[in-house]
Amino acid sequence: MTSPAVVLATAHPAKFPDAVEQATGQRPALPDRLADLYRRPERMEGLANEAEALKRLIRARIAGRNA
Repeated sequence: MTSPAVVLATAHPAKFPDAVEQATGQRPALPDRLADLYRRPERMEGLANEAEALKRLIRARIAGRNA
């Protein structure tokens, strides 16, 4: 049994070239600034399924940038 999930992410279309090509017929080029994309570490954060957990995470990230 699976639970509902909210996934927040952003990605350049070139990160998923096969899917984009299948959907559009065009393979996206990887921009120069993302040339090392596939060598970068993947980052993700697991959260409880509650809005307050997401709010806490966002606030913590903002506070970390301003420190």
